[in-house]
Amino acid sequence: MAKQVKPVAIDEYLKLEEVLPALKGQTVRLVRSTSDFTVGVAKIYRSLLPLIELINRRSEISEQELHLALNELFLALQEHPVTLQLRTLTTRMRSGNLLPNEQSTENLIRFLVEQVTARSIVPIPKQLTDEFWKFFNELMSEPELRGLGEVSLDVLRIVLTAYEPLIAQLINQIKDLRKTNDKRMREILGNTRVVRQDLLIFRRQIGALRYIREFFATDTDDFKAQAEIVAQMVREFGPFFIKMAQVAAASSDFLPEEITEALAVFQEDVEPMTADEVEQAFLECYGVLPTERYFGFDASSPLKSGSIASVYLAQKPMPDHRGKQILTPVVVKVGRHNLEREFLIGKTVIKLAILSSQYWAPHSKLSPFLSSWLEQVDVFVEGFREELDFESEARNQARFASRAGYTDRWHVPQVYHGTRRIIEMEFVDRAAGINSAFGNGSRRKMSRARRKVGKAFLHTVISHLFVYQEFHGDLHPGNILVANSDELYLIDWGNTVDISTIWKPALKYLQAVLAGDTDAIIAAIVELGTDRKQMEACRKELSRHVQQILTESGVEPLGYNFLLTLYNEGQEGLTRRLELAINLATALSRQGIVVRSDYMHLTRSLTAMVGSYLSIYRGLSRLVLVQDIVQVLVQFPAIEGMRQLSGYRRSLLAQLPLIRSRKAIREIAIAETGIVPKS
Repeated sequence: MAKQVKPVAIDEYLKLEEVLPALKGQTVRLVRSTSDFTVGVAKIYRSLLPLIELINRRSEISEQELHLALNELFLALQEHPVTLQLRTLTTRMRSGNLLPNEQSTENLIRFLVEQVTARSIVPIPKQLTDEFWKFFNELMSEPELRGLGEVSLDVLRIVLTAYEPLIAQLINQIKDLRKTNDKRMREILGNTRVVRQDLLIFRRQIGALRYIREFFATDTDDFKAQAEIVAQMVREFGPFFIKMAQVAAASSDFLPEEITEALAVFQEDVEPMTADEVEQAFLECYGVLPTERYFGFDASSPLKSGSIASVYLAQKPMPDHRGKQILTPVVVKVGRHNLEREFLIGKTVIKLAILSSQYWAPHSKLSPFLSSWLEQVDVFVEGFREELDFESEARNQARFASRAGYTDRWHVPQVYHGTRRIIEMEFVDRAAGINSAFGNGSRRKMSRARRKVGKAFLHTVISHLFVYQEFHGDLHPGNILVANSDELYLIDWGNTVDISTIWKPALKYLQAVLAGDTDAIIAAIVELGTDRKQMEACRKELSRHVQQILTESGVEPLGYNFLLTLYNEGQEGLTRRLELAINLATALSRQGIVVRSDYMHLTRSLTAMVGSYLSIYRGLSRLVLVQDIVQVLVQFPAIEGMRQLSGYRRSLLAQLPLIRSRKAIREIAIAETGIVPKS
């Protein structure tokens, strides 16, 4: 029978007072090791910061910087508790002969010493070997043996030291690659942002087309309702269509009075830019806010806003004629943001509308007309896009301001500074547009002021045409100021028309239209077109259209008594003749003919000039208009000749000090050397 074992009570084996100290010790060690581990990890993370900073910074790194950063990292790794625990593990493995230890190393060295002593040809004194073992015992008793972790780190550090130059070079190459990729990525994101903004512009402009249905739904005789719809549509379309509305308003005699008044608003003022948009323009051009460049600049309160820019009044310290700095009023013109895209998309919307009309209203006779307009739109819009270059505008304005300095008949504000989106110029005090400049005073006084400004305007236009062969490309009423009731100022020189190479064909066309000569008109049109072969091919059909238009217009051809004819016809007759030129241009479109861009630009500019000139004489009789035209034409040679002589005299006087200084230098050289210098 098996012997029964008596159960033993727990307290005979384990006593609580003996267990608690052990548990407490283990807990303390566990907490301490956990704390040491956490602190070690934090030190490693902190030691990584210099290396991370070297990698992340944009500039290149040196080998010395990389070496110091790696040393700091490896020092933290060696002090980590895991590395120290590996030393303890290594010690235990060595004591169990699992790894080489001190005894095995000492035995190996003794074996090597004995072999060298026994095999040496030269006898080695015993005193020398005893001295070596004494030194060896002292050496082995001092340092601790390094653990596997420390040895591994040392091996890795030695290898990395050898590759530090290559690592530094690779990091610098990665930096260069990152810079290139960042630039490309920014370009890609910028293009994506442009497309996103373009979609907003597309949506706004295409949405404005809904007003076309409302326009055709109104009563044909209700011009007031039509004018309101046109104005709303133009505002929603944006800057590009506002610019076209300004051109249309300049040709006010061709439109109903109500629509003319609605469009005339865009010549004087349109919705201004926001303060944020203005400040962004200054940051782009100067890197500072406008308040850091000027005194009294209010980005939320412009003097005037147009389709291209807004104009602000500010003060700036400038030297007077004595060289003393004084606060001087200046005008700051700030261009609108994203105008290039507005104009490009506006052109695209027009072309889409023209192209879609060929789908919704197909007709063989309409096809050439619409096709030509698809190409003509590009030509037409190109003239407007020149106004977006403010640096070019500043050069144009400075050039004409210099020319205006020789006369008191017309003036141009002086340009102080110009950038891509901002122009700083002279402030013209007490100036107003021609639509509002003659509203105060007696009728006689205002009539005299209108006639003075009108004669100065006509003289200026003629001098630009025939003397400089270059003139303002957009002289609608909003770009003409009158100061002190009778001083003429021309502003907004965004584009100019150079007629040095195009005036002869254009003049031939105008002469042919006024004379009513069909053959001469056709010959002039051939020179104005872009495709001479195409125009020659349709010459007969084009001649038939021109003859029909001349017959239907009822315009009497001008002859030797052209002055009497113009007087009898008055302003209405001049309007009909300009309408004839426009109708002939429409006939070109019906034949699929595209007129060259410079002639389109010239036509638009001349139309704006004529419209502005007639606006100056609004309310005056035909007799007054004709009298002033005749007076300007008769007096022009003498007045302009005197002006040119005066300008030449001023230029000569300005060069006299330079001539005298050169003469003095020449005389000194002859006196000192006896050699006559070459001129």
